[in-house]
Amino acid sequence: MESVRYELITLAAGEKIIRKAFVAGYFYHVISGLVTAISEYQDNVLVGPRDTITLGGFMAHEIVNNSDASAELLIGAEPYEVLSWLKPAPIVYLFKADSINPFQKRLLLAMDLVIEEISNPETPPDQPTLERTAELIIFYFFRMVNPVDGRLYPFPSDPRIMASVEAINANPARQWTVGQLAEVAHMSRSAFSDRFHALVGDTPIRTLATIRLKVAARKMLEGQSIESAASQSGYGSEEAFNRAFKRQFNIPPGRWIRSLN
Repeated sequence: MESVRYELITLAAGEKIIRKAFVAGYFYHVISGLVTAISEYQDNVLVGPRDTITLGGFMAHEIVNNSDASAELLIGAEPYEVLSWLKPAPIVYLFKADSINPFQKRLLLAMDLVIEEISNPETPPDQPTLERTAELIIFYFFRMVNPVDGRLYPFPSDPRIMASVEAINANPARQWTVGQLAEVAHMSRSAFSDRFHALVGDTPIRTLATIRLKVAARKMLEGQSIESAASQSGYGSEEAFNRAFKRQFNIPPGRWIRSLN
């Protein structure tokens, strides 16, 4: 996870962070103070000391300090390439500091490690440490949203399954079949399908569709037209792409792009 980005910031009273929609995932960990997360599609969320909130980057959002005192935050961002294999997560998810979830203490320890690593004036940040800690933070997020058994869901930890996901990312326009993806993973079709679903929590074909949509979104952010982005992502027509995009993200691609301007 070499592309993870961390930032320590202080929000003065009344100050806010404005994020345009982007193909990334964000978390905001409040070190001190109170902030409010605002997005168009969910109610406002109050985030207190030691709480952490995650937001899907596809929807624009704001982090606002409505209090009379400053607030300190650790911000983390993971770009498209790291998160493309994930099913769409809740737009906003709050991890309370006082949660009884057994992974909450581990999450806080990981956050503290990052804060110490990037703020210690005596030593420069150690990149391998930050990369491994980023993996832990993401793993804990997805374990904590599955409170029944805490499984690492839906990370494809099997390198054979990850190879198939990487193949999709490398060539999203290819008309992949389950059999072809199984060949990439060096598995039989049935064993691949079962293993993929067990680890990812969805079928290979539905995961393929999710990745294609995110590839197309990235291309639109780079300035390509909807028609071009759809074509390069494996869609036979702009109409089919529009339907799929709206079904997945609850907003038509044209409206999404216009909202960025």
